[in-house]
Amino acid sequence: MSPRLPLAVMIAFFAAAQARAESFKSWAARGAREQREKDPKAAFSSYSNALSLWKDGDGNPGKAKVLCARADLREKDGDDAGALGDLSDCLALDKKNAKGFHRRGVLLLKAGKTPAAIGDFYRAVALDIGFAQAYADRARAYESQGEMGFAREDYRNACSLGVKSACAKAKALAPKPAAKGKGKPKAASPETSSDAAAPPADTQSAAEDSSAADGKESAPAAKKKSSASSSSYRPKFKDCVAALGACVENGDSFGACVRAAPNCDARTVKGCCPAACLKAYQKALNRDRSEAAAYREHFAPDAACGIPPKEEED
Repeated sequence: MSPRLPLAVMIAFFAAAQARAESFKSWAARGAREQREKDPKAAFSSYSNALSLWKDGDGNPGKAKVLCARADLREKDGDDAGALGDLSDCLALDKKNAKGFHRRGVLLLKAGKTPAAIGDFYRAVALDIGFAQAYADRARAYESQGEMGFAREDYRNACSLGVKSACAKAKALAPKPAAKGKGKPKAASPETSSDAAAPPADTQSAAEDSSAADGKESAPAAKKKSSASSSSYRPKFKDCVAALGACVENGDSFGACVRAAPNCDARTVKGCCPAACLKAYQKALNRDRSEAAAYREHFAPDAACGIPPKEEED
């Protein structure tokens, strides 16, 4: 055996050991250990070293994990902007990280970027429909924008999933019962509502007297006229949205209000909703969207499914 061979083997061994010590995985593992040992400065340095050594062969999941871990350290150190950057890089690699979307949503809400925060909370609950705190934080975001109906619905969901503070908020946002004797007049039922106004009393009486005098108009004929008057209503999407809004303000859930809404294809009555919107809402629920999310998408005044009725209205 050549006397140089053992030396060459030793050099190769030490080189391999050094490479392992300076690899992405070794630094990532070291950072995780230091974080568990409550040494945030050392952990931050190790995670940064790991990221500087990352290669394609190390895989995206490991890189995403390190980025999210470093974001946690930044956030605890008060560096919200840095934390947002690391979280965004993490979520670009790991699009199914419900906790990551929730964490970024909280930071965005804290920064006053409420619409973006609501978007992240939606993604969090879409990935984990039982994510109680995401519902509660989305409710906070809605409340800060004055969207009390959506806030109340999310507080209800959070409460049902065990967030006790959300129960009090849902109760506080519930519609107040009308004072005794001062309630709103009872609204007409959808079946009898229409845009056609009732004829003046004197005209109506004269018509009735004339009909009674000549005996030519039978009761069935009168009923037919009434039916024709009701069918003269032309569906308006704004009436659908208004009726649903009133239902929600009365304290019912979004889902209950939508389920009770008349379908314009079946009954052309005031407050009916386009079949396209009702179907789109149900499909959204089937994709595990929350009732509030589906409602917000398909029953907003500018919802795509409501455009055809608006065109008819013109």
